[in-house]
Amino acid sequence: MISLILNSLIPLSLCIIAGKLLRRYGFVADTVWQGIDKLNYYVLFPSLLFLSIARADVALGEFGLVVAVVAVVMAIAVAGLLLAKIILKVSHHNIGVYTQSTIRFNTYVGLALVASLFGDDGMTLFSLIIAIFIPIINVISVLSLTAHQGLSISGVLLNLLKNPLIISCLAAMAYNATSLPVPTMAVDLLSMFGAASLPLGLLCIGAGLKFGRINDLGSDVMTAHAAAVWLNSAIRLFAMPAIAFVLCTVMGLVGLDQQVVTLFFALPTAPTAYVLTKVLGGNHPLMAQIISMQTALAMLSLPAVLAVLLV
Repeated sequence: MISLILNSLIPLSLCIIAGKLLRRYGFVADTVWQGIDKLNYYVLFPSLLFLSIARADVALGEFGLVVAVVAVVMAIAVAGLLLAKIILKVSHHNIGVYTQSTIRFNTYVGLALVASLFGDDGMTLFSLIIAIFIPIINVISVLSLTAHQGLSISGVLLNLLKNPLIISCLAAMAYNATSLPVPTMAVDLLSMFGAASLPLGLLCIGAGLKFGRINDLGSDVMTAHAAAVWLNSAIRLFAMPAIAFVLCTVMGLVGLDQQVVTLFFALPTAPTAYVLTKVLGGNHPLMAQIISMQTALAMLSLPAVLAVLLV
């Protein structure tokens, strides 16, 4: 079991480290990284999601229980964040950061691990979870960043409909509902695109890592926030997967379903949270530090979570 975990995590970790080193030593120009990230976001990754969902064969009743567990854990997290904002009086510049670092998830890391550990069945289940919760998480993230600005929900939803990942997931679910097979030529093309997506995504994650002292992030990020950042990361990487695991057990969700749901909540936050935070006026330097910290810490926390799941 230990060798299975290491064989899954070490290549993933090395790919992320390689991205960091390639960026640091200028082997790949910054403009090239931006192009790779854009290609992956708009073409390669949507292809992977479409193929996984379009060919999925899922028992809807059982998947409904998976959705319920994920939704309950998300609701617990959001309720905790609202209480923290009220009790601790977290500023509107920071609450969006802590919200995203708690509920967003790194799809590249997740799919790479799921593909390695659980094969096609795991990929299908994880892709379906993504299809349901990417729109929900994006709405919560945008509202947490813009609640003080009075941004309309209709505007948020309109922007979400332009998201290539959401478009891909919705199109795949619609195609799946027709019960038509995906043409062989389309499978081959989408498979090639999908195969390129995960390693490129992991390299881009490494290239985007930004480490530094939390106390140097700006006047509104004082020493007290260092403890909050560490606590936030501990909640994301340990508390949330623990809650998910227990809730799955209580609700009778075992085996692959429990493993994938728990792993989903053990993932570090998504690098795309930085862009959204910067665009919407949140504390983007703090967001960059949390993304980097969680990604690095996840390489230590994920083996512990997987050791429990794969017993």
